Amino acid sequence: VLDQMRSAHNSNWFAALEINTEHIYPKGVYQASGDYKGITNTTHLNRCGSNFQNLYRAIMRCNTPLSRLSEASGMTDQQKKEYMAEFYFLRAFCYFNLVRTFGSIPLRTVDNMYTWDLPKSSVADVYALIEADLQYAVENCPDKARYYDTPCKLSAKALYANVLMYTGKYADAKKMAKDVIDSGAYSLVQVTSSDEFAQKVFGEGLTTSTEEVFYLKTSMTDSKTWDYLSYTAHPQYKYDGVNTVCKTGYYTHYTDLDNPVIKNWSEDDLRRDLNIAHYAFSATTYGENTCLLLKYRAPNASGSKAQIDIPLIRYTDVLLTYAEACARTNDYTNAVEALNQIKRRAYGKNPMVADPTIDYKASDYTNYDDFFYGPLLTEERYETFNEAKHWFFEERHGKWEELVQANYRVACPWPRTKPESIGQEITIAEKCHLWKIPAEEFNYNKALDEARDQNPGYAN
Repeated sequence: VLDQMRSAHNSNWFAALEINTEHIYPKGVYQASGDYKGITNTTHLNRCGSNFQNLYRAIMRCNTPLSRLSEASGMTDQQKKEYMAEFYFLRAFCYFNLVRTFGSIPLRTVDNMYTWDLPKSSVADVYALIEADLQYAVENCPDKARYYDTPCKLSAKALYANVLMYTGKYADAKKMAKDVIDSGAYSLVQVTSSDEFAQKVFGEGLTTSTEEVFYLKTSMTDSKTWDYLSYTAHPQYKYDGVNTVCKTGYYTHYTDLDNPVIKNWSEDDLRRDLNIAHYAFSATTYGENTCLLLKYRAPNASGSKAQIDIPLIRYTDVLLTYAEACARTNDYTNAVEALNQIKRRAYGKNPMVADPTIDYKASDYTNYDDFFYGPLLTEERYETFNEAKHWFFEERHGKWEELVQANYRVACPWPRTKPESIGQEITIAEKCHLWKIPAEEFNYNKALDEARDQNPGYAN
C-alpha cells in the first residue's frame, strides 16, 4: 500500500498542485496550465491519470487485507483490529486525495471489490466513507505507530480533523486537533537559520523529527525514493555554493520576486530562504527575478532519486487546522496562539514563548474574514509552501480564483513573453477545479459514460 501511495504522491502530484496556486509559474510540460484553461497537455493529463490509478491501486491493496484479516488465525482480536485500522486510515487518505482532485468517483470497498463496472458515487458519499474509515482508525489504531510510516491514533485524529474541515464540522475538527496537540507527542523543531530549518525538518536521510505526524518514508537502499526534487531543481544552481538540490533538474515550475506573495514575504522569516532562491535561469524568456523552489535538498541524490521523506501530515498542519477550527467557532484566542507558535518558530524564536515583537493579537480579529485574510492565509501560505497543500486550502474556502486574480499577473506577465499581460484579468476555466478522469476508467468500467461522467470541460 505504501509503495503505491509513494508512487501516487510523486513529482507530478506535487507539481500539478503547486502550479495551480497564485504564486507558482509553470514551464515545460506544465506551461499551458498558466493559461488557466485546465489541464490540456497530453503528458500532464497522462501523469495525473497515473496519480488516479496509483491511488486506486493503493485502495485495492487496502481492501484485500480488510476482506480477509478477520480470518487470520495467528493474530489476536486486538492485533486484527489494529491492522485493519491502519488499512482504513490509508484507504481514507487515498480517497481524500482522490475526491479533492477528481470529485465524484467510483467507491471501491470490500463489499464491491470484485465488481468491475461501478458507477460514480457523490462527493458526499465519498466523504461519508472517509469519515467512517477514520472513525474506525481513531478508535482502533495502536497508540504508538508500529513503524515510522504506519499510522497511530494521533495521526488518524490529525487526518480526521482535516477531513472534518471539508465537511463543515468545525467543532468536531477543533476537538480532534486539540487532542493531538494536548497529547504532547509532537512539537515544532526549533531552528535559528533557514539551512537548519531545511536539515532538521526536511533533511536528506532524516530519520524522523518531533513534527512528523504521517510521512511516506524513503530509502536509497531499496529504491523507495522521491523524484519531486528533480522537478524543482536546476542542474547548475548550487544552494550553498557547493551542492545542487538534486543531481537531475528540470525546474518545471518556479516563482518570481515580483509576485505579491513573494514580494511581501518578510526577509526575517526563515521560511523565505528555506523555500526560494533567486536564480535567473533564462532572463530573456522568463525575466531576471525568477526563483527556484528550494525546500527539499538532496545533494546525495542519484539522478532524480532522492531520500527525502514525503511530508503528508506535519504538526504544523495540525496547528493550522486547529487555528482555523477555533476561528470558525469564534475562539480567536486559541486560534491566534496556534498561528503564533508557527510564526515564532519561523522567525527563529521559541514557539512556546510569547513575543510581542512578532505575535498576532487576538483582539484584532472579531470575524472570520479578517482572520482568514490576515494571519491564517499568511501562515498557511508560507508554512505549506511547496507541500501540495495550499491549493486545497484556498479551493475549500472558495477563494482560489480570487487569489489568482489578486496575485498571478499583478506584476508578472503571463505568458512571460507578453509584458502587456501584466494586470490583465484572467479568465479561469471551470475545468481548472478538477482533474480529468483518465480514459482507462471509461474503457474498462462500463458503468461509466464519458459524456455523462467525465469532469466538466474534459469530455471528448
